[in-house]
Amino acid sequence: MLTRSLEGSASAPPPLDFHAVYRQHVQQVARWVTRLGGPVLEVDDVVQEIFMTVYRLLSSFRGASKLSTWLYSITEHAVMTRRRKERFRRMFTFSADPYQYEVTAQGPTPLEELERRQSARVLYRALEGVAENYRAIFILFEIEGLSGEEIAELTGLTLPTVWVRLSRARKKLIARIEKERGSHGGE
Repeated sequence: MLTRSLEGSASAPPPLDFHAVYRQHVQQVARWVTRLGGPVLEVDDVVQEIFMTVYRLLSSFRGASKLSTWLYSITEHAVMTRRRKERFRRMFTFSADPYQYEVTAQGPTPLEELERRQSARVLYRALEGVAENYRAIFILFEIEGLSGEEIAELTGLTLPTVWVRLSRARKKLIARIEKERGSHGGE
């Protein structure tokens, strides 16, 4: 009796092919790392680290959430961990501006590129002081261009939580940028 009921039950989903997952999602993961990590992270290193984790854990993925949600969760954790390490490392090194390395855009004029770099530098400096949970939502919405619904699905948050965090992130970011501008106004 017990054997029959087990045979009739739904079987586990077929295992996912790592190479297919990698090919399908590597660009998206790299974009998330670039946006969430800012210009101070070595994107290729973090993406490699993420896919090493994916390789190790892929057999345990049961499909309780979308694969992209699972990948985002791994990416967010890896970026937060690496950012923490980078902040600690920067405390003990005397290097040039950590925001000097930017993701380069294709095709702008040198002046547009300079303005973009300066704006990105100001934005990412301001984002450094915003809590990770607000920071990630801001980046996904404002920089990545995801909708609130997509962010909720990706992060596992409710839509109202996404909107609250986005609102708080904007307020904190504006306050930090205004403080930054005020501190440089007297020079």
